[in-house]
Amino acid sequence: MNLKKTIKLKTLLSALLVSFLTLTLLGVITHVTDVHLTLGDQLLDLNRDKTQSANAVTSVVTYFRGLDTLGEVTILFLSIFGIGIGINRSDQMHTILHYDNPLLKIGAKVLFPVIILFGAYIILHGHLSPGGGFQGGVVIASAFLLMFLAEGDAYDLDHRIMTLFESLSGAGFVLVGLLGAALGGLFLSNPLPLGTLGRLFSGGILPVIYLFVGLKVASEITLLIEYFIRTRDARDA
Repeated sequence: MNLKKTIKLKTLLSALLVSFLTLTLLGVITHVTDVHLTLGDQLLDLNRDKTQSANAVTSVVTYFRGLDTLGEVTILFLSIFGIGIGINRSDQMHTILHYDNPLLKIGAKVLFPVIILFGAYIILHGHLSPGGGFQGGVVIASAFLLMFLAEGDAYDLDHRIMTLFESLSGAGFVLVGLLGAALGGLFLSNPLPLGTLGRLFSGGILPVIYLFVGLKVASEITLLIEYFIRTRDARDA
């Protein structure tokens, strides 16, 4: 009997506590006043007036906090550079690719340009729809991953082109920022026409920045993929 009374007492107290918290929450909600101007509203107003970009997230990433984005791609480069040094100094890397599937090879060759085109679309339309340089760059890198999986060690990645894209994209990002500083007084200021909201040629320098970001991310992630899955034997080096 004592146990039953204890359980009933705990149940009653729990019900009272839940009821009290529910009523308190309802009271807080009913007395919340509408805030007519928030940070999000201010950013949307700035986006409309300063960038003419249909994707406000793009404006925040590449324009309002473009210097942070430059730092992020720099961190990505340094991370992959460090991984490459560590892997190159390892004693031995064992092969993990032994695929010899003709259907996979044919499918990879067919899908490779399609994936590249889709990644480019995501990059170039980053100021109009969800996507942008980071997302499109990873999609492009996934095309090279598919080729590595299909061809294995027979797939020869042209490091000269990848290094050229990686170097020029990083330098282009900085040059665009310096051009904005020279013409507009601030780093990454917009010196280009804004265009019409919703059109491909709009957003000022936003598509240009995302193009450089996309090329940099694509080249660096591709090199990282190769670092991890390329067969290397230090004894033959």
